Amino acid sequence: MVATIPTGSKAIDALLGGGVRTGMITDIYGESGSGKSQLSFTLCANCVKDAASILFIDTSGTFRPERIMEISGSQLALEKITYIRAFTTIDQMNATRKILEVRPMLVVIDSLTSLFSTEYSGPERHRSLMKYMHELAFLAINFRCPIVVTNMIRTAPPITLIDQGGRNVAQAVVPWQQREYLGSTVSIYSHMKIKLEIVDSAKSLFQAVLMQPAGKGPVPFAITTQGISDQK
Repeated sequence: MVATIPTGSKAIDALLGGGVRTGMITDIYGESGSGKSQLSFTLCANCVKDAASILFIDTSGTFRPERIMEISGSQLALEKITYIRAFTTIDQMNATRKILEVRPMLVVIDSLTSLFSTEYSGPERHRSLMKYMHELAFLAINFRCPIVVTNMIRTAPPITLIDQGGRNVAQAVVPWQQREYLGSTVSIYSHMKIKLEIVDSAKSLFQAVLMQPAGKGPVPFAITTQGISDQK
């Protein structure tokens, strides 16, 4: 059993203490296009190079088998991946229990909260997700497998600034308004939490910040045809 799985970027590996760790839930979140799925694909490619089995649970249609083959450089990469497309939270929960059967070296759930956001509302959404996260943590610890989940962020409506005459003078979105979706619930059972941010998408410049446990950062990384890598 490998202790860590490399992400493709030595800088991100250093943030995570060597890579994605066995027996832990690693939560990767960020805005659309920040590299969440690409990081997941790179982890899969690095696993199949060692002939390791993978369970990939896709809740939003983001799985790209051609990318995993491209990153790994092997047409046989997909033979080691058990892929499940989940359309409901029941599908997602049942797919997670495949860990007992498949005994994978890596589990990827891309993305964690998308189905919970459509099927539940209010406190029930948090309760259902918390129950699911508890099950994931149990499986990660007891079956010694790394579980990687991706998650989105939400941006609160802009603040409207009003002068003494009651006139709107400006709107502003402050940084703290960009939050991980259902982040407080996800954090309870996540062992590691990393945020991906876009610096310049045209130049493939991105950065990663370790949010839990709090660490040094941000560190730069790039997305190439070979997946996640360090910036040149």
